[in-house]
Amino acid sequence: MKFEDYKIKVVPATNYIGRFVAYIEELHNVIGLIDQKKQAAEKLKPLFDNEMQRLTKGGLPLPAPGSGKAIIIFGDNNKIETLRPFIDDFWNKILGISYSSSYVSDESCFYSWEHLLDGGKEELIKKVKQTYSIDITTIYEQPIYSIVAKIKEASAIN
Repeated sequence: MKFEDYKIKVVPATNYIGRFVAYIEELHNVIGLIDQKKQAAEKLKPLFDNEMQRLTKGGLPLPAPGSGKAIIIFGDNNKIETLRPFIDDFWNKILGISYSSSYVSDESCFYSWEHLLDGGKEELIKKVKQTYSIDITTIYEQPIYSIVAKIKEASAIN
């Protein structure tokens, strides 16, 4: 199945006046906050590719276009949980919320939490650099587990 086979839905964001939420109903992980409706496909295409890869890799069924709301299956979080209590402190310092209020799987990426910061991705990268003296720009697209494990390791050395 191809990205173009799925219908993109765009609705006003209730918590962000003047912004929109774009999503593909059949794929619950394919959702993003956008400023203009024309940004929807550009924002969702990489999320779609990641989700299809995740489903395929996990041996899970690929929902057919037009099949309706996705069945939510939570990914494993065994690896990320090994970073506690470091990740609890990281989450609070960088995102300003409790780690316990989020479900973070071993494959989760920071783009799912960018909306918590006014400056989005750029602010998140800047806060990590200011707080931990590490520039995550080149590894930003990697899973959170991988990034935070590197930060924790570097913090232990310094």
